Amino acid sequence: MRADSAAAIAARLNLEYATVRAPIGGKTGSLKVHVGDQVKANEPTNPLVSINQIRPIRVRFTVPEVRLSDVRQRAGGKVGVEAQTSDADSAWAQGKLAFVDNGVDPSSGTVLLKGEFSNKDGRLWPGQFVRVRVRLYVQGNATVVPTTAVTNSQSGTYLFVVKPDTTVEARPITVQRTWGDYSVIDSGVRPGETVVTDGQLRLSPGAKASIRAPGGPPQGGKT
Repeated sequence: MRADSAAAIAARLNLEYATVRAPIGGKTGSLKVHVGDQVKANEPTNPLVSINQIRPIRVRFTVPEVRLSDVRQRAGGKVGVEAQTSDADSAWAQGKLAFVDNGVDPSSGTVLLKGEFSNKDGRLWPGQFVRVRVRLYVQGNATVVPTTAVTNSQSGTYLFVVKPDTTVEARPITVQRTWGDYSVIDSGVRPGETVVTDGQLRLSPGAKASIRAPGGPPQGGKT
């Protein structure tokens, strides 16, 4: 009787092993095994099925190490991360910064970050390439100029400002940071002033400037 009872217990245990429960919820891929196949426990080269978590989902991306100090200063708070699936998609998925790696990759000079997205609409998909931008902070009333207007020289950074009489003045400036095609100016130029964005190599202090319409010939005597 004891032997039969032990056999019944072993049978019930083996029956429990016949049911495999996933440790996470997500989207399953193609089945690797089917009814009648022999499987083994802890065999990473032959999994039963792959499961990817969809909601929430994390996006891996890197930033240059020169930006690490900015990220670390604000990593303790809620740092917004946005993802775009393609250039044709005008909407950005909204998420938050969830992970900052503890080291810099010496081969690329970058730091690995991860953004977490609720992904309720299922827009983001595992393995998909996306464009990512991190919103560290919002600065109001900033003075911004096109980066093409900024020139570097041995004496420092400067740009040409057009005065009311259409002559130009070389103005030393301090660039706080650059984002895309624009530079945020800390000092040296005031809002509303006109700056030169093309042809700086042909200018000198006191020279006349002319306005050029986009894709057109010069107009009048301004720039």
